[in-house]
Amino acid sequence: MNSFTLRAVMAASVFSLSAPLAAQPPAAWDKEAFWAGAPAGVWERIGFLQQRIDRGIARGRLNRTEGTRAQNELQRIREMTTQMRERDGGTLNDTDRTYLQDRLDQLSSTIHWMARNGW
Repeated sequence: MNSFTLRAVMAASVFSLSAPLAAQPPAAWDKEAFWAGAPAGVWERIGFLQQRIDRGIARGRLNRTEGTRAQNELQRIREMTTQMRERDGGTLNDTDRTYLQDRLDQLSSTIHWMARNGW
């Protein structure tokens, strides 16, 4: 995938989450509290977020549609991480790492919102 296509895919993914994120109150989600006890690395946080999604589904806090949406977005982040690593010789540069962490933050905020408000 060339860099233009990758940027287009990343932009489309961001816009798919922007409406629900804009609808939630700014103080409803505490990034620091959500990630408390989570590892700092991108791959580790992806695993941590996968566990949170699985628990939310198992406990009924996320319905089937919400769970599927969260799983799909996490899969897009996984694929993007792999593509970025392959592009840069197996590592993530600081810009990509920051971008991916922001995407994980957005997804975790959306999951938090869905679990409390339904979708």
